[in-house]
Amino acid sequence: MGAIHESNERFPPPMCHPGTREVVVDKIIVWYLDRSDQRKGIMWVHAPAGFGKTAVAGTVTETLKARAKELGFDPIGASFFFWRNSPERNSPARFIITLAYQLAECISELRPHVEAAIREKPGIVKMALEHQLVKLIVEPFQSLVDLSVIPNRLLIIDGIDECINSDQESRVKKQYAEDQEAVQIRVLELIRRLHSYQLPLSFLLLSRREAWIKQHLESNAFRDVLEPLDLYEVGDHMKDVATFVRAELSRIATSQGLEDADEEWEEEEALVSRSKGQMIYASTVIRHIDDPYGDPRQLLKDIIDSPSSTSPHTPDYTPFSPLYELYSQVMQSCPQRNRALLVEVLEDIMLRLRFKDSKYDVALAIMDRLSGRTPGSGVKALRPLHAVLRLASSKEKEGVGIVGDLIIHSSFEEFLQSQHASPHFTVDLDKRRDRVLSRMLDCMPSPVSLEEAVEKVDDVANFVSLNFWNLWTTAMTTISEARTTYLKKIVTIDLRVSIIQRYKYSENATTTSFFQFFRWHMTPSKYLLGPIDRNRSEDGLSALDDQAISHWQSSFEGAFAFLLQPSIPLTPLTDKLDFISYDCVAYLHNIITQPDNGNWRNCKLVHALGSPAGDSSVFEAVLQELYRQLDERLRDKSNWRAESLTGYYLRRFHRGVERVCGPLHKDQQWAWEVLEHLHETMERNQNPILEADCHPFSLFLYLRDKRRSQEPTGESTQPPVVNAEE
Repeated sequence: MGAIHESNERFPPPMCHPGTREVVVDKIIVWYLDRSDQRKGIMWVHAPAGFGKTAVAGTVTETLKARAKELGFDPIGASFFFWRNSPERNSPARFIITLAYQLAECISELRPHVEAAIREKPGIVKMALEHQLVKLIVEPFQSLVDLSVIPNRLLIIDGIDECINSDQESRVKKQYAEDQEAVQIRVLELIRRLHSYQLPLSFLLLSRREAWIKQHLESNAFRDVLEPLDLYEVGDHMKDVATFVRAELSRIATSQGLEDADEEWEEEEALVSRSKGQMIYASTVIRHIDDPYGDPRQLLKDIIDSPSSTSPHTPDYTPFSPLYELYSQVMQSCPQRNRALLVEVLEDIMLRLRFKDSKYDVALAIMDRLSGRTPGSGVKALRPLHAVLRLASSKEKEGVGIVGDLIIHSSFEEFLQSQHASPHFTVDLDKRRDRVLSRMLDCMPSPVSLEEAVEKVDDVANFVSLNFWNLWTTAMTTISEARTTYLKKIVTIDLRVSIIQRYKYSENATTTSFFQFFRWHMTPSKYLLGPIDRNRSEDGLSALDDQAISHWQSSFEGAFAFLLQPSIPLTPLTDKLDFISYDCVAYLHNIITQPDNGNWRNCKLVHALGSPAGDSSVFEAVLQELYRQLDERLRDKSNWRAESLTGYYLRRFHRGVERVCGPLHKDQQWAWEVLEHLHETMERNQNPILEADCHPFSLFLYLRDKRRSQEPTGESTQPPVVNAEE
C-alpha cells in the first residue's frame, strides 16, 4: 500500500508550502465540486519536473479531506502515487487492486461486493488489469441499487510518467519488458475505460507533459472528457517562491540564532530572481545553506555571487539550465581529491542495488568492502551533498536515509547522466555495473559443503545473493570482452550456493523467483546468456556458451535436489516455497517442452523428485504447482479428502476436475506426464510416502481413475491432447 497518500513509505507526504500554489489548488477543488453537466470528469495537471505536481496532489487531498464533515462524506475515493524508484510503485501491477481496496474502504456499500469478487476468484490479483478493473470496481458499483445516491468521489493518480515497470524490467531487453510509453498509455486507457462506465467518480491526473502522454490525452477518445491544466501557466510562481524563501530564511536564522531573524537577507531577492519561478531551485538552495556547520548567509552569498554561465539568449539554454548550474556549484563544493570517489559512490546509489538493511550508511559500508574502499569512505564522500541527497544516520528518523531513496529529485540524476550538463561529474552506470559484477564474481562463495548455503553469512555475501542475478542478466544483453570474462569465471563457481541464497534472502517475486518475472518465456539458456543471437558470437564463444549453459542447468538441478532433502533446515526458506516450487516447475516445463526433450526423465531434478525421502515441504509444494498447471482450482488439493471440501470450494474443485478429465491441452499434457512418471517411479521403488492413507498423489490417483472411467473399454489410457487454441 506504499502508493496511497497516507502510506508510511511516503510519510510525510509532499505538500505545498503554506501560502503557495493556492491558485492551482483552488482551480482543482472548484472543478471537482462543480456538479454541472458541462464539467468534464477527468482533469490533467501537467508541468515540467520540479514544479511541485506531487505536492499539489497532496495539498488537494488534505484540503478536501478537511472538508469531509462539511460535505457529509469523504471526497477522496482513492489515490495512487507512481514513483520510478519503488518496485511497488513504478509498475501498474498493483494499480487497480490498490484503487479497489481504497474505494471499498471509502464507500461502505461497495465493500461486500468487492469481497465477494475476491472470494469467487482468489487469483484475480494476478489477472489482467483490464479484468481486475471490471471485476473489482465496475461490477461492484453496478451491483448497487441506486448509484445516484452515491456521492462523487475523486481518484488522484500522480506521476503517470513515473510508471516504467519494475527496475528489473528496465535492465533487460525490451522484448522482455513493456516499453514505458506503452505501459503509461495502458494506465491512461484503464482510466478512460473506468470513466466510460459513468460511475460516481472523478479523476485527477498529474504528470509531466511527455509527448506520448500529451498525444494520447489530446486524442478523440479523451477530447470530450478531459480538462487540461498547465501548472506552469497557472498562478504567480515568482510570488510563491518568494513566500517560500522568506519563510525558510527566517526559520534558518531563528534556528541558528542569527541576528535580525525576521529581516530580509541581502541576497534574498536575487535568489528569488535566479530561481525563475522553479520551486525545486529555491528548495535546493535552502537545503544547501541550511548547514549547522557553516555560515548560511555566506553560503547563500557564494551562490549568488557565482557568475551564471547561461542565459535565456544562449543557444543551449533550457528551463533546467539554472538548476543544473546550481547542481554544478553543489558538486564543486566537494574537495577535489574526493571527486572520483564521489562519482563512484553516486553510481552505486543510482544502480538501485538491494540491501538487507537499506539505510544508506549501512549499505555504503557494504559497498566499501566489496569495492576495496577505505571503511566509511562512501559516507564521508557524500557529506557535502545534503542539498541534493536525503542524508541521515541509520540511528535517526526511520524512512530517512534509505539508499534507494537518497536522491531528492530526478533532475539531479538527469544532470549526472548528461555529459553536456555535468562534464566533470558524469556517471557511467554501465561501467560501474560491470565493475560491481566483477567484484561479486570474485567473492562468490564456494563452501566445502553445500550446507553452508543455508547457514548464516556475512553482509557482503547477503548483498551478492540479492543482486548478482539481476546484474548478470543485464550484463548478458550485449556481446563484449567483459561478457566472455564473466562466462569463463562463472563456470568455475558453485552456483548452487548462489541459487539457494537468492531464495533465502530475497523478499518478493521480482527478486526471488528466477522465472516468474518472465512468465516462463525465458529458457534456462536465455536466462543465463541473455537474448543474444549466437550466430553473432565471437570465435570460440559458442563453445563457452554451451559450457556455461550446462553448468547452469547442473547447478540449478543440484540446488533443487539439495532443497528436496527432508533433513535440510528450511526455516529461512519456508515463506519462499511458492517461489521455489514455481521455479522448479517452470524449469521442468522448459526442459520438457524443448524439441530434443526425450531424455527429460533422466535429468537430476526428475530423479530427485522421484525419490523423496521422508517429509519434504519442497516436494509437496512442487506437486501442488504441477496440479495448478492442470487447473488453477486444483492447487493446494494434493492431500485431497472429499469430506474436507464443502459448498463453494467443493463446486470449484469439481469444475477443475471436469476440465482435467476432458481432452488435455498441450499446456496441461506435460504436467500430467510428469505427475504420472513421478508416481510410477515412487510406486516401483515402493516409496513409503505412498503408504499413507492420504498422500501427495491422492489427487493424481483420483484424477487418473476419473479419466479411466470416462474412456471407452479397450482404448489407450493415454490422455488425449488438443491444441490450446481449440
